[in-house]
Amino acid sequence: GVGSEKSKEVALCGRTSSSSAGASAKVGLGAISPGGAAMAVARRLHFWENMVCGAASRSIAQTVMHPANTMKTILQSQRGVPASERMTIAALAKPSNVKLLTRGAGAQFLLSVPHGAVNFAVLELVRRQMTRVTDQEWVRKRVNVEAFSAGFDFLSSAISTICCSVVSTPQMMITDNIMAGTYPNLPAAVKGLASEKGVMGFYAGWWPGLAGKIPSYALTWTLFQQLKLTHLRTFQRDPKDIENSIMGCLASAATVTVMIPLDTIKTRLVTQLNYPDLVAYKGIMDCGRRIFQEEGMIAFYRGLSPRLISVVPMIGIQFGVYEAMKKAMLTRGMEDAPSMSARKLKEAQEKAQIQERESRKRDIEEIAMEVAADDDQPFPAPRLNKKRFGLKKKD
Repeated sequence: GVGSEKSKEVALCGRTSSSSAGASAKVGLGAISPGGAAMAVARRLHFWENMVCGAASRSIAQTVMHPANTMKTILQSQRGVPASERMTIAALAKPSNVKLLTRGAGAQFLLSVPHGAVNFAVLELVRRQMTRVTDQEWVRKRVNVEAFSAGFDFLSSAISTICCSVVSTPQMMITDNIMAGTYPNLPAAVKGLASEKGVMGFYAGWWPGLAGKIPSYALTWTLFQQLKLTHLRTFQRDPKDIENSIMGCLASAATVTVMIPLDTIKTRLVTQLNYPDLVAYKGIMDCGRRIFQEEGMIAFYRGLSPRLISVVPMIGIQFGVYEAMKKAMLTRGMEDAPSMSARKLKEAQEKAQIQERESRKRDIEEIAMEVAADDDQPFPAPRLNKKRFGLKKKD
């Protein structure tokens, strides 16, 4: 969590990183990423590097799992269809429906790029700034930061989700309507949504989308961080990449199960343009009430299975790709400058040796002054730490 992130970071740790020239150096422990283990790195990622890693991970993960997401959207958006005629998972999973389940995949890929870029970059930035504030001495004296670590994780993800909604809401409106069959492709969806209300047509689902995404994304992120802390306390080591992916899947599975009713409401509100002959929902509360009264509680969980199938692997893929991209960014250019790394290491070692010699010299002088002090010359060393050297105070 944010409150415990500092405990995972040290100025110099015992891990080593070897260059192509064979030189090894002690390096600082990098920031904990959303999906990867803590990595021994010499620096943090820049903002634009986080954007690149986030864009790649999000777009790849959402595109790979797009068919399952389409299946979920179709099942959730069915309105006014008799139970005997409703599409089922088994019917949608037939090979003949490949084209149906992949519609909107291109739009999903293109629109996932800015979504992932903004989401990860802002999340890392917010967490870094929050850690900087909570590490202040005056804050730690007044607040038990570790006790609020889960709350800080939830808040940082919520802030990132709100900022990201500028690009994620149009993506949701376009892709959900394509997957539901309202529009055949990206150009038609853009034209259709713009013709309704102009630019605001792309943000018609902003509030229901945000109401679902904030608790969903934040809960997933918070559970993931708590699982990592539990892993660290249990095994006394940082989790491996595959372990991070598994923990991400567990966190997302728990979140999906809890949040699926709200996700169903969001999908109904976003895709109701596909049913112009039916009475439109007036808002979140009206939608939830009518679904319960007209279709029963089971309607909220109709898309649970495909939602789990699409989201759980997607989170695992997303975290894995993000960590791989992060490692590539952090090692970028290191092979081209091994001598510089070795030179910096040597300078740091020499500086540390000089400081150690000066510290020992001062200690010897302090001890000599203390030993020489008596009643005639009561001038003991003013800065001597007697406890450290096992000396007793004079009576």
